[in-house]
Amino acid sequence: MPPVPPLKPLVPTESRLRAATPTLPSIVTDFMSADPTPQLAQARLVLIRGLPGSGKSTLARRLAAEAGFVHLEADQYFERDGAYRFDLARVADAHAWCLRSAYEQLAGGARVVIANTFVSLWELSACLGLAQVLDLPVRIIEARGAWPSVHAVPADVMAQMRERWEALPAHLETIGSVWLS
Repeated sequence: MPPVPPLKPLVPTESRLRAATPTLPSIVTDFMSADPTPQLAQARLVLIRGLPGSGKSTLARRLAAEAGFVHLEADQYFERDGAYRFDLARVADAHAWCLRSAYEQLAGGARVVIANTFVSLWELSACLGLAQVLDLPVRIIEARGAWPSVHAVPADVMAQMRERWEALPAHLETIGSVWLS
């Protein structure tokens, strides 16, 4: 298989996003229409990575509502009858469910946004491989907000995740870091 092609840098730049004191609606609009090289508008698969409380799910919901993406994340696997019931022993099942659901949606022609932590680079590999197999454009957004985690992730776990965080290599540049604070 050919290597995953490098992504072009984002226009607008991260500094432009920060200077605009972004809100979620303006960020989505900026990515979707104001960008002269509409990378996100062309994407079939968008991956949003970030620590718990960074705004991943919020941004993914906005992309679903405003741009027609199907929103998926492993956390949805643990939502039953309106309640979130996390089970550490089922994390692999949750990610497999998310990937399978993404495949089904993408193969059916939908645009998909996946919001997961993707702390380590290997955690992105299945989604990037899926995009490569289906020959689809993929873009990555890093959410870097600092709100309390809706799942009450303990501080020590957050610290471990922060310590394990791996930056993307140059050939996997993000289309931008979204500072939602």
